Amino acid sequence: MTTTTIACISTADIAKAKVVPALLSVSYISLVAVSSRDKQKAQQFVDENCSNDTNKCVGMTHDEVLEDKDIDAVYVPLPSKVRNAFIIKALNNNKHIYSEKPFGGTVNELKSILNMSSKLNLQWIDGTMWYHSIRTKEMEKILYNSDKLGKVKRVSASFTWGGGGLVDEAWVEGGNGRTDPNQQPMGMLGDSGHYPISACLWAFNWQLPTKVCATYTKFNSVGAIVECEAVLWFKDGGRAIIDTSCLLPHRSQFEVVCEKGVLKVDDLVGGQGRSGNFSEAYDHPYVGSKSYVLGDYLGKDEVVEVEQCDHVQKLVEQFSNDIQVVKEGGKANQEWSKRSIMTHTVMCAIFESAMRDGRDVKLLVVGDATTRYEIGDETYIYTDMPSRNWAQ
Repeated sequence: MTTTTIACISTADIAKAKVVPALLSVSYISLVAVSSRDKQKAQQFVDENCSNDTNKCVGMTHDEVLEDKDIDAVYVPLPSKVRNAFIIKALNNNKHIYSEKPFGGTVNELKSILNMSSKLNLQWIDGTMWYHSIRTKEMEKILYNSDKLGKVKRVSASFTWGGGGLVDEAWVEGGNGRTDPNQQPMGMLGDSGHYPISACLWAFNWQLPTKVCATYTKFNSVGAIVECEAVLWFKDGGRAIIDTSCLLPHRSQFEVVCEKGVLKVDDLVGGQGRSGNFSEAYDHPYVGSKSYVLGDYLGKDEVVEVEQCDHVQKLVEQFSNDIQVVKEGGKANQEWSKRSIMTHTVMCAIFESAMRDGRDVKLLVVGDATTRYEIGDETYIYTDMPSRNWAQ
């Protein structure tokens, strides 16, 4: 196996705490650069965070990364407002893409980027780390490849945190990127809502819901969503409930209710269990996810133990392996693009419902695989949602 060379675009906290340690831990990945608009800042980050016995990494500008033909891939944790523009430049410079989420822009904008990566046969993966844990892979075998639990009927999923004084009023009222609509237009729905939405779609094996409705939305004083609850309806009676908030206690969980039993996780994002050690879960690598609950139809629960792992390490291993397939003449893995566009499609539909005081938003797929949205008597065909000009 040849080495995959990767550059980290930004000195963001998530790069320092989670992604850089994961990249440095995989022998067949070489972190060769960290970039910033300020090259000196990038080099300082490298000096403090990117050294080990085998890795040689340097600080660069973003343009230098794009121009370096020896760099295979870029990890892009830039803010949502500017990320897509950089990704398009990177694709045009033949770079594989590891993009943070939530995704910026409209559904149509993301779809065009994913179509571009597919046309160029460049690998795309997003930063939904929990997909790649050993625990998730084991649960997929039960949900997708066996009849142990039967058909999924109902899912509830939550990611809330911040209540009880973890964040202060200034933070809630726009003092953080998540609560400033100029930085994250969908607020907490965009930032933390990504996790419960992705969990519901994952449980239903990436089936698009037929309708969504934001049943409760709270905005802060500058217009950002700080709490949101929504219902998703799926065909044949399937339904799901998601909630996200920066005003409630920490909850990171899902329950999948099937015909013959249930599947439950209470540490979806951080993987650290209900230990109360919030900093350990979120300020360090996501190492954990060592168990889940499997319940039968009578209500008897079994705690199933699995091997714990670093979620991000597993993600970058998957990314590198997919890139190796492309290098050897194969096709890029489209599974991750499918998950990205579906999650963003549903998130934007929930956002539209929230911005319209909880109106139902129907999602229908027409013959050319374009998602059509229906809101009352209005129909929108070209995959973009019609709400305020939040994508600009």
